[in-house]
Amino acid sequence: MTLLRSTSLLTLVTIFAACSEATQPDRLTPAPSVTRLADCNGPARSLDPAIAASLPARTGLMTPDDAWADLAKRVPGGFAGILYVEGTPVLMLTDPSQAAAAKDALAIEIPWFDIRGAEVRKARWDFGQLADWYNYLGIRGPVWQTPGVTTADKNEAINRIQYGVLDSASRTRLVSSLAGISLPCDLIAIEITGPIYIDGR
Repeated sequence: MTLLRSTSLLTLVTIFAACSEATQPDRLTPAPSVTRLADCNGPARSLDPAIAASLPARTGLMTPDDAWADLAKRVPGGFAGILYVEGTPVLMLTDPSQAAAAKDALAIEIPWFDIRGAEVRKARWDFGQLADWYNYLGIRGPVWQTPGVTTADKNEAINRIQYGVLDSASRTRLVSSLAGISLPCDLIAIEITGPIYIDGR
């Protein structure tokens, strides 16, 4: 995840960009090519704190994800990331009613981003929640043991954990692998991305 990277879920980004703070839904509306897990309605449940504490400590090398996860625990409003949408700075918060306090804190923490002028949008998950679930599923879960998984991301644009898979068979395998885990509703988006090419190969 990088701040200025483009996302492959262009349809979903368009949905987010088109919604105002007052109307943006808490629930992900998937594009036709995206599978949503767990496909239910319910609270944005955090990973059990005891399980989260048992995972390897964040090293700070995952930039800016580790810093954002720490900010989510310290900054009011449920910090869920920052991004640009068609050139507009956007601040994602789970509780936009605390936008003023969040901006006061984040203006000091992230001075290079136009926090004061950012549009505030409602998020379902704060970035600490995404990071904890992502780490748990990647380390203790079956994600990387499932053939055909190509990418994984804590995607601030769609405010979900996003996995890319090689094909429909890979998607079916990953859905099946994750079925044995008690996932909170609407945490994961799985998209068929095809093969990932590195260095032009």
